[in-house]
Amino acid sequence: MPARPDDGVTMVELVVVIAMMGALMAFAVVGWSAWARASAQDGAASTLEGTLRQAQQQAVSDGWATCVQFDAAADTWTTYEGACGSGGAVLTGPVGLGDGRLDLVDVAFSPTTGGSTAGVTFSARGTATPGRVRIARDGSDRVVTIAVEGLTGRVTTR
Repeated sequence: MPARPDDGVTMVELVVVIAMMGALMAFAVVGWSAWARASAQDGAASTLEGTLRQAQQQAVSDGWATCVQFDAAADTWTTYEGACGSGGAVLTGPVGLGDGRLDLVDVAFSPTTGGSTAGVTFSARGTATPGRVRIARDGSDRVVTIAVEGLTGRVTTR
């Protein structure tokens, strides 16, 4: 009996289609995992930027200095009442980056008298010790920089 065109597909055709779908899925998974890692880096930068802005707002509204001290070895930061190095009470922290593939690198703030280069102090007037902190991701050259301006205390992400 001759085969009709609507009898179905052959096993070879089915294997070829499954192989093509598998290859497409492999490309999709690789792209998705790279996107997820980059998204985690951006999320950590947003969290840190929010912490710095909140510290500045708290310093202005409460009328005393607020410090955000960084521990690059542990990839964490802690918010303190008072200037960095003054031994003030812990307000929040330590807070981590939340991903073992992210690192705090190049923490560099202008030291204040008795202060530390690993922390930023926001004064009651809203000014800050200028500097920056960078967030790097393992396996990537991309680094997100969070900068604090001294005169205005403005926090920006680049």
